[in-house]
Amino acid sequence: MKTITLIAAVFSVTALSACGGGGGGGVAPTPTRSGFTTVTGATANATLTNERNRSVTRAAVGTAAYTTGIDQAAGQMVAVSGVRAGANTGAAITNGQATYNTSYGYGVIDSITRTQTLIRGTRGEETGTLTLTADFDRGTLTGNNGELTVNGTVNGTTVGGTATANYNFGGFGTPVQRGSVRGPLSGQIGDNGVVGAFHGSDANTVMAGGLVGTKN
Repeated sequence: MKTITLIAAVFSVTALSACGGGGGGGVAPTPTRSGFTTVTGATANATLTNERNRSVTRAAVGTAAYTTGIDQAAGQMVAVSGVRAGANTGAAITNGQATYNTSYGYGVIDSITRTQTLIRGTRGEETGTLTLTADFDRGTLTGNNGELTVNGTVNGTTVGGTATANYNFGGFGTPVQRGSVRGPLSGQIGDNGVVGAFHGSDANTVMAGGLVGTKN
């Protein structure tokens, strides 16, 4: 059964002000940034303020972690994710199909606005379960439960492609945030399980998450 965690936070930070020579020196061209990073323990490595660190894990397979927060020096909201080294997804499957029962989670910062000295956004999270189908003849990994869509690729034990987060969180005094963000997916797959991390951003949203599961 799918579960959803509804968390919202409004936060702001003073970013670098313009310095010398006119223009917006010290402030990044865009207020959003997402990417992949390394993972230590159950934390996606980042140097941010107001960090929120989350992870998904299966002891027999591995761990994916994701972090959201603020790069105060650049004046950016940031979301990063990664797969911890040493995952045990097993040997490559070379033909046929297989299904994987996965758990996932992702963090979102939405409705991001920035002035020359102030950046704000609303943060929330979603978690759930998703069955992924791997077609090793076609090299695809797919699944969709309405909240997370995976359009992945499989090459040996390497997972690529994209993941789309369809989020809906808020309430209890915080405006509801609804939207969709797609970005790259990276991970590993085999005859034991699958683990992956994903991230994405647009002009006013950042997202990062992970998934992990065992082969049926």
